[in-house]
Amino acid sequence: MGRLIFLLLLPIFVFASHVQSFKWKDGESFLTFLERKKLPLTLFYNLDEEDQKLTEDIPYNANCQMLISSKNSINQILIPINDELQLQIYLSPKKRYSMRVIPIVSETYKEVLYTQITSAPYDDILRTTGSKNLASTFVRMFKGRVNFKKDLKAGDPLVIVYEQKYRLGKPFSMPEVSGAMIEIAGKRYSLYRHKDGNIYDEKGAQFEKFIFKSPMRNARITSGFTKRRYHPVLHRYRAHLGVDYGARSGTPILATGDGRVSFVGTSRGYGKTTKIRHSNGLISLYAHQKSFKSGLSNGSSVKQGEVIGYVGSSGLSSGPHLHFGMYSGSTPIDPLSVMKKKTEGFSGKEYKVFVAIRSKLDQIFNEKLRTKPMKHRGNDFQDVYYVDKNTFKVEAF
Repeated sequence: MGRLIFLLLLPIFVFASHVQSFKWKDGESFLTFLERKKLPLTLFYNLDEEDQKLTEDIPYNANCQMLISSKNSINQILIPINDELQLQIYLSPKKRYSMRVIPIVSETYKEVLYTQITSAPYDDILRTTGSKNLASTFVRMFKGRVNFKKDLKAGDPLVIVYEQKYRLGKPFSMPEVSGAMIEIAGKRYSLYRHKDGNIYDEKGAQFEKFIFKSPMRNARITSGFTKRRYHPVLHRYRAHLGVDYGARSGTPILATGDGRVSFVGTSRGYGKTTKIRHSNGLISLYAHQKSFKSGLSNGSSVKQGEVIGYVGSSGLSSGPHLHFGMYSGSTPIDPLSVMKKKTEGFSGKEYKVFVAIRSKLDQIFNEKLRTKPMKHRGNDFQDVYYVDKNTFKVEAF
């Protein structure tokens, strides 16, 4: 049975319209995008500071859509910011362009992948699912535990249990892996995600050893991370894709973990900003700096706890503070979720919860190894496009 994807849009005349899909260009600013599409720059300048900064978090290669009229003018554009919110640019009945932040209409499905090794896990997962995100997540989870180049042989099976969001009938955002296993020479290696969000092996020992630390000494959090919330006073959706630390101007900023600088420079919203790519694939961001550490440049190697800059109020900022972000690829995640105190194993009630999670996933692993069904690619979507809740079926996104 087909799945229905619903999208609520403003009342506009769409019968002769058509939809164009495009990907967000890596490195393109929102202002440059507006200029290229010949849209008014006031769409950006009329936003408040928080929403202006959101435009700098548009993921590269984000799948965007444009609704084009029969006269080849733009009626509407949808640009995802994260997996919860999107920017909506639309032409009002008065023929004026407006913009707002709205929720993304999506559905989440639990999926199970079974496949056999023919070349390498990354290539085989990508070939079976078409998902680079799922392939890279699997490889990262088992990094250091299994030597894929040395130990694997053709025919070795792997299973991944994960949740995937679908937008307009197509997968988007990072998949969340609940558990994964791979069998090598008859020996099974399994990993399980506990309710605390961390990954553990079959004995309940935490496998992830890369531990991030606070980017400031005596840090004081003034604003937390949220992908989506409805502001009860402003009556609109907001997002804060990082954690803010209050501090005096000039306070040293520390690298949260070992890594290599991937960007040091200035942007309109975040001001003086540094990005560090870490060995576990995550990227940390440090914004609104007063100044950078002398000698810091793209490609510089940094150690955990090393001073990389100083707190300031550059960019769109109401006062001195550090905006600290964390990204998996181009997807923002809560920095505090990877900075929690790590413990080895469980005890008492926590262990019982883990055993229940492990048992359920092991049952799924065993069933897939027995039946060997390949993942269904999800081609049975029926895309339906609604305008202001009226059932006008037009060309689907």
